[in-house]
Amino acid sequence: MAQRLSELLAGLPAMRQAQALAALQKRFDAALPARFRGEAQVVALEQGELRVLCANGAIASRLRLEAQNLADALQKRGLAVRRVSLKVQPANSRKVPPPRPKPPLPAAAKQAFASASERLEDGEVKAALQRLLKHHDGK
Repeated sequence: MAQRLSELLAGLPAMRQAQALAALQKRFDAALPARFRGEAQVVALEQGELRVLCANGAIASRLRLEAQNLADALQKRGLAVRRVSLKVQPANSRKVPPPRPKPPLPAAAKQAFASASERLEDGEVKAALQRLLKHHDGK
């Protein structure tokens, strides 16, 4: 009998670990003050130490002041957390601005490049100008 993909994936150790981290993150977020949610990511819980990566130093510093309170709150939620370890790891790829569309090449510039291309001898510069013009003509 064919197994469903979700059943196959659920049996993988990496998937089980990812699901466990997601559940741990959810509990951690519930214990965090609202203003810090989304700024700290749980990466492991080993031997009573909850390791967390923070988006920046200011958040890490503030959460360090709350570390024992966080550990206590997590213990009340049934997790064996004795201490919370915080490190800074900026998530530079998390908030990447969308690419801006490039403005079209003005008609005067197209004409100037076309004129220059016609006057040049065959070579790399002429080929580059022709590629540029072709690119901006949409062909």
